[in-house]
Amino acid sequence: MKKIWSFFSSIKTAITLFFLIALTSIAGTIIQQQPTPSGYERIYGPTVAKIIKALELYDMYHSWWFQLLLVLFAINLLVCSIDRLPRVLRFFKKEERFKPREFLDSLPIKCTSKGRSKDVKEALKLVEDVLSSHGFHPKERVEEEKRAYLFAEKGLLNRLGVYVTHFSILIVLLGGLIGSFFGFTGYMTIVEGGKSNNVVLRDGTSNKLLPFVLKCKSFEVIFYKNRPDVPKDYISWIEVIDGGKKVLEKKIEVNHPLVYKGIYFYQSSYGVFSAGEGILTLKVKDKNTGKVEEVSLKVGQEKNLPDLGVSIRLLAFYPDFVLTQNGPTSRSDELNNPAALVEILKDGKTINRTWVFAFFPNVHQKKSNYEVKFVNYKPVFYTVLQVSRDPGVWLVWVGCILMIAAIMMTFFWSHRRVFVWIEEKGKGVEVALGFTTNRNQDAFREKAEVICKNIKERL
Repeated sequence: MKKIWSFFSSIKTAITLFFLIALTSIAGTIIQQQPTPSGYERIYGPTVAKIIKALELYDMYHSWWFQLLLVLFAINLLVCSIDRLPRVLRFFKKEERFKPREFLDSLPIKCTSKGRSKDVKEALKLVEDVLSSHGFHPKERVEEEKRAYLFAEKGLLNRLGVYVTHFSILIVLLGGLIGSFFGFTGYMTIVEGGKSNNVVLRDGTSNKLLPFVLKCKSFEVIFYKNRPDVPKDYISWIEVIDGGKKVLEKKIEVNHPLVYKGIYFYQSSYGVFSAGEGILTLKVKDKNTGKVEEVSLKVGQEKNLPDLGVSIRLLAFYPDFVLTQNGPTSRSDELNNPAALVEILKDGKTINRTWVFAFFPNVHQKKSNYEVKFVNYKPVFYTVLQVSRDPGVWLVWVGCILMIAAIMMTFFWSHRRVFVWIEEKGKGVEVALGFTTNRNQDAFREKAEVICKNIKERL
């Protein structure tokens, strides 16, 4: 037990554990976390991919060995704190405050002043007043007939700063471990207009069913005006249905999550579920009259344009148009090169058939009295939400706030002590002061000189 205690109370153990945690954290930053198994093989090769899988480097911060390092580091902090605590607690004991006269002579900061009066009590009162004016309130005094002892201090809590820091680190580690064991992170895919309560966890092989359902009412992608193929923002309008009733509705966009029952839903990504079932918006202009009418329709749908006296039909739509040997087709469901084939009808007869391109409005526009322009196309999207629950996050926040306070307590305060001996000497009284501090001795020396000067003037 002594050897185990000695091992965990060692500073070398603390430095080694801290180095290992830092080193593995760097590895966890460099190695992409949670890609597909084939992704690791493609990036690193099959041999390295096997090593990554064996060491659980794909989810390093939840691996058993990383959590073991955190537990060992927590034990090390705890044992170190307990082992060194008695040395600090002695500063809180009254018997430690009384020092012999010889102790003052050994201090690096000291001064001696003499007064004409032989009244020890009067000199004691005078010293107390000066020390109090400088923030040193007497904590201990001993009065005798021909001598007196006085002890004053401030900043005693500074001695506990390092222990509060250790405690705050333990709270952060505890919060992290609670989140690791009892929290989860995954992804939820919801088709526009659909519902889901299924979360695919980060490992990609397991899932978690939520006790409530999310419905994606609608989804919108906003593109840059000068780059219509680059999304600027994407927004999901989500309803939370709990117990069969709608309890919450919120717009989710990047950096603006939905929070319900301690579970966070972040907008992660999106995709096109169906391009063929989307809605195309076109602007039709009669060149003769100058009249313009806007219309929205699906593939195969026909709508009347009463202001123009014609109707329009959407024959086909290709989100990523390309022309092949077999005719027009779409390379993908992404809106990389949207194109539509439409026809204008009058009295049920086709009077014009033309292609409409989103990014090339003047291509394939046949000579006609009617000009058709692409306005917008809204396919049926699916939204991907990152789902996260971390029950230990509030402990992490408490630990971080406590750590900041403890660091300020440790580095911006100092434990300053003043020891005073007052004795009758000859025809008067002698006042000897000794000063000590645990940090920033030069600044305290200047303060001590001012105190000594004030006492000397008063005596």
